[in-house]
Amino acid sequence: MSDVVELLRGLVAIPSVSRESNRGVIDFAKGALAQAGWSFREHGYRDPAGVEKVNLVAWPGNVTTSDGGFHLALVCHTDTVPYGDWAEATTLTEQRDNLHGCGACDVKGYLACLLAVAFQIDIARLDKSLAILLTADEEIGCVGARYLVEHELLSARYAIVGEPTSLRPVRAGKGYCLAEVIVTGREAHSAFPEKGKSAIYGAAKLIVEIERIAERLKELRAAGFDPPWTTVNIGEIQGGMAKNIVAPSCRFLLEWRPVAGQDPRLVATLVEQAVAALVAADPAFECEIKVLRTQEGFALAEESELLRSMLRASGNAADSVAFGTEAPWMNRLGAEAVVFGPGSMLSAHSPREFVPRDELSRCVEILGEVICDLCG
Repeated sequence: MSDVVELLRGLVAIPSVSRESNRGVIDFAKGALAQAGWSFREHGYRDPAGVEKVNLVAWPGNVTTSDGGFHLALVCHTDTVPYGDWAEATTLTEQRDNLHGCGACDVKGYLACLLAVAFQIDIARLDKSLAILLTADEEIGCVGARYLVEHELLSARYAIVGEPTSLRPVRAGKGYCLAEVIVTGREAHSAFPEKGKSAIYGAAKLIVEIERIAERLKELRAAGFDPPWTTVNIGEIQGGMAKNIVAPSCRFLLEWRPVAGQDPRLVATLVEQAVAALVAADPAFECEIKVLRTQEGFALAEESELLRSMLRASGNAADSVAFGTEAPWMNRLGAEAVVFGPGSMLSAHSPREFVPRDELSRCVEILGEVICDLCG
């Protein structure tokens, strides 16, 4: 159970897409941690579909209780994105020293490293508290991490959040926000459009304003990101009933990824102002904005002891990422957070997903060095 590749093989074999329970992965991890002499507790909940989801907090030693306050937390989510008809999704295969399988990169590779390093830790030499924190439903909105925050179930001084970074310590990341925009019109026969009001035309006017907002945001730059501004995207749009009916409704999903330090509601506020301007020009314009998610970005100070330790151990320069992570939620638990792990996000979320074998073993070494550095 201490071999990182065999641990990964076992983890990949357990389907854990977000719509299913992560119980199988949690039980696998508990079995490994128990063999390594760790204690743990579960924090479970049911998702809106009634499916069991589990967060796991584990710590070294046979102490059966913990006050929930840790010096260092090693954090990893346990769910994966769907894998469709990928025939070998749950079978770990190797091609040219790359290990392929659903979750191999995002992030069961990192989870295998956590379990492997648990076997290597000399518990008697630790003088500061250490935890492994496994979360549910990261891929659909960091739901498990949010549950821990909202219920105030633990705290930490430092956190290493697992994501594929090619073993580069990530000190800053963008947030992730999502809103549903619903424009309402009035149905009519398309031969008599003046009898109705096209919601699609209205949505088009608003989308033009949103594109202008996106351009304005490029002026609010944050160094270290690529691109160095908050990005805006409309990824889905639906509207209308038939080709010969004036559309009575149109809805679209608006997402934005705020740079660290920026109010995550800024884009929503700017869109609300654009709606107000459209209403002033046309009092019949009707629109509702439902903000579904606001997750801020994060940034770790360059002088952070955690970052310095990660830089020394990895030998790699610090980096930033444009994708969302659980790091902001660890910030809310009181932790300075860095994002780190084997593999590249460029291969994740696809049948090409893989993690390099050598990065797994190197990740175990780096984590071991950082634990010794920060926890004794």
